[in-house]
Amino acid sequence: MLIRKEQMVMVCVASLCSLPAFADDAISEADFPVVVESSESTEGSEPIGKNESAWWLSSHEKVSKTIGSWSSNIDSFLSGKQRVYNSESNLQIRFGSVFGGSERSSFFDFRTQLKLPNTQDRLSLVVESEPDTLAPESLRGESSQETTVVNSALKTTISAAVRYIKQDIGMDVDAGVRVDFPLDPFLRLRFKQGDVIGQWNWWQKQEMFAYYSKGVGARYGLGTGYAVTPQFNYGADVGVTWLDKEGLFYARENFFMQHLLNEKNRMAYQLSFLQSGEHSVQPDSFLYNIQYERLIYKDWLIGQIKPQFTHEAEDDYDGTFSLTLSLAILLGPKYLH
Repeated sequence: MLIRKEQMVMVCVASLCSLPAFADDAISEADFPVVVESSESTEGSEPIGKNESAWWLSSHEKVSKTIGSWSSNIDSFLSGKQRVYNSESNLQIRFGSVFGGSERSSFFDFRTQLKLPNTQDRLSLVVESEPDTLAPESLRGESSQETTVVNSALKTTISAAVRYIKQDIGMDVDAGVRVDFPLDPFLRLRFKQGDVIGQWNWWQKQEMFAYYSKGVGARYGLGTGYAVTPQFNYGADVGVTWLDKEGLFYARENFFMQHLLNEKNRMAYQLSFLQSGEHSVQPDSFLYNIQYERLIYKDWLIGQIKPQFTHEAEDDYDGTFSLTLSLAILLGPKYLH
């Protein structure tokens, strides 16, 4: 669900990373980030320090400029038109650690989108890390957990796709390949519908996909939300995925609340129920968590804390506690000030 005010601040989807992909429309413009918009500029809020020559600041600036340059050059090459716009291409990186009992694991995810407005104003290139499963309804935590962040980054499967968007009918088509061994071509077709009626909104998404090695599948999701105030909203959604190769259905119901405390702080609350089965779905688990997010530096460095309890059916629903600590870094021309 989007909270609309004057200045946009992109906040990564840590609190809702375990929600199914089709619930993201209620929360974000794309599958990776959550969008929260603040009422005041964050230019003057720099708790880390004002040393603009710091290596991490110069690195952020260089990468952001490079993303804009690559996007503009690709768009000019494909369309034959010179750049006459400010690039909206971006890269989102999120990494951190998950602590549970005596165990500790780490994760690394990223997504980049090169928007090409001169190329029919409907085409974009999407490069992103791929989750380990085609059914986000089955995720209890992070999809790329390994022993260290480096191991997670090295084992991350990358996909590159050309996305064609037809906004008037809510359709987008991805044709691309998973960079794995062997290469895994795929095709994804998605339709989105939704509307805002007063303080209520609703969304619906249908998806069909086919991977050379992972088989075919389909997904359906439906959700609704209510904005109590511009700073507080809640909602619910349900999603079902069918995977032909596994012969299984995965289902999930989510209930969530989001609270924008101020221009720098945000809270999110989530309760989820998960099921799976071959012909009829059976309860697998349920989980609940709270996430706190804070803008650490300007509008592109975000810290995230998420405590969670997970109750598995195979463990007689005994609760397992975990704590996720993560950082999200947003890069691109729009984050240059």
